[in-house]
Amino acid sequence: MFQLLSIIATVFTLASTVVSTGLLVPLYAWPGTNAWNTIYDAIAAHPSIPFYLIINPSSGPGNTEYPEEVFVTGIAKLNSFSNTQVLGYTYTKQGTRDSSEVEKDIATYSKWATYPGQNIRLSGIFFDEAPDGEDPNKLAYFQSLSRKSKSSNLNTVIFNPGAKIKADVAKWFEAADFIVEYEDTYANWVARDPNEHLSTSEYHGKDAVILNQTPEDASVEDVVRLAKDMGLGAIYLASDDDYMNLATVSKVAVAVAQNRSARRRGRGRYYS
Repeated sequence: MFQLLSIIATVFTLASTVVSTGLLVPLYAWPGTNAWNTIYDAIAAHPSIPFYLIINPSSGPGNTEYPEEVFVTGIAKLNSFSNTQVLGYTYTKQGTRDSSEVEKDIATYSKWATYPGQNIRLSGIFFDEAPDGEDPNKLAYFQSLSRKSKSSNLNTVIFNPGAKIKADVAKWFEAADFIVEYEDTYANWVARDPNEHLSTSEYHGKDAVILNQTPEDASVEDVVRLAKDMGLGAIYLASDDDYMNLATVSKVAVAVAQNRSARRRGRGRYYS
């Protein structure tokens, strides 16, 4: 009887453990003139959804101690929501950028936590232009940057190769909280089985995908539903590939907020 009760308890525990798919939004639009209102509204309307928001003042934090006032105001408002994490953008040039320069960006972002009067503390770093792992010599570079970020209280680390990791998959995912294994067009995503775009299902919970050039009549709900069914960590569908337009944010948030995900009844197909 004890063994049976133990099994039942385990089943209920597993059933209650739900991976929460979030929105990973490249928030590259300038925050002035109410440009971020769309994102504020979506965050407020969906308090149960995690929003990971990448801000990019000047291809990184810029050269000043603190960001411009327009960013201070915008980031403070983002931080006023309980379901947001604001991430600082930096680039790595496939691991060829001098690591001291990247670490300088990390230090600047970390310094924002000391800004007087308003909370512009960041939650982590988005490392853009990461490699796909094919060159094993690049791994140590990113492991070091991840440690530097976390030791600077920027605890959410995201690598963006934009393609699936080809080698040392476990080590790459161990170094990051999320890896963007797909950053490409909507058309290319739906043309193939989604699993073909990602390295292994073992790490789907730490996988993020960003689809761009999403048509107005695209099946956003079907793509998001399948992503949730796969247990992906984060998703976003953008209307363009420069991420200045936030018109799709509300639609994607509504799709993610749906309580039930469709079961996959076939490979590489989307069902309504």
